[in-house]
Amino acid sequence: MDPVEKILSLEQMNQWVVAEKAAGRRIGFTCGSFDLLHAGHVEYLGKARELCDRLIVAVNSDASVSRYKNPLRPIVPERERMYVVAGLAAVDAVTLMEEDRPLSLLLRWKPDLYIKGGDYAEDSLRSGEAVRAYGGKVEVVKSGFDTSSSKLIQRIELLTAHAVPEVAAAPSFGGLVLLDRDGTLIRNVPFLHDPAKVEILPGVIDGLLKLQAAGLRLAIVTNQQGIGLGYYKVQDFIAVNQRLLRELGARGVRISKIYFCPHSLGEQCSCRKPATGMITRAMRDFGAKPEHTVLIGDSEEDMQAGADAGCQTVRVGEAAFGAAAEQILSLLAKG
Repeated sequence: MDPVEKILSLEQMNQWVVAEKAAGRRIGFTCGSFDLLHAGHVEYLGKARELCDRLIVAVNSDASVSRYKNPLRPIVPERERMYVVAGLAAVDAVTLMEEDRPLSLLLRWKPDLYIKGGDYAEDSLRSGEAVRAYGGKVEVVKSGFDTSSSKLIQRIELLTAHAVPEVAAAPSFGGLVLLDRDGTLIRNVPFLHDPAKVEILPGVIDGLLKLQAAGLRLAIVTNQQGIGLGYYKVQDFIAVNQRLLRELGARGVRISKIYFCPHSLGEQCSCRKPATGMITRAMRDFGAKPEHTVLIGDSEEDMQAGADAGCQTVRVGEAAFGAAAEQILSLLAKG
């Protein structure tokens, strides 16, 4: 069946439900935004269909999703979300739900089953009492997939902010500059997670432009133990980076990639500086030799990590980035 044929208006759904009930079929109802359809959705709708003879799916409208999830959601517009859901064999009929909650639709059609996917307790569903009052039953379907649209969006945001470097023509030196972030590029704020507190240090813009003009590739390598300690989340870290990248980009500076270690000191990982994990991975990704790589940072940990990875190192203070850039150019020119 063409998915379009399954998409019904409220009035069409009224008639459809009456006909299906008259034929003695058991009606199931579920609802959701289904923004970025994933394996968990497909599994739960398939299991829901096994509980009934006909399955109705009410898809939240764009306005509804914006209200109850996020003003920037949905990613996929309502018409397309309805079409994708209707394309699943487990789904018999699809309609648009303008309200945030399904109560009015449940009372309108009185399905035999109100089905939800996830980790809900049956008695925690706010519309469940009304369903049981008219003689219906509430069912909760568990998913075996540890995924969600929100997790997919977070992953996309992470990949967008930390893009894989593009393959480009070899620069004049064939060099790679690895930049510490806090205390090197921006003012060092303990456990920084507020984008409004991003402050690019003096000399950084001009210094980065010089390095970039010389054909050097720029990447950030940064310890972020605040994530591991629970002071902030990866999303907060990404938001800070997005602010930094916007400000740098507005001045013509392009950071090719960001490497970060989310682990606390106690986790003893191989990526947290002074360990070399982030540095060796960056050199591998960019195809850069250690002798053509310079790490610039403000701490002894930065210097040790660079030296242990076989790189050249330059230590910078909060007001000396311009001089450090000149030193990097000199080092790589000699190499």
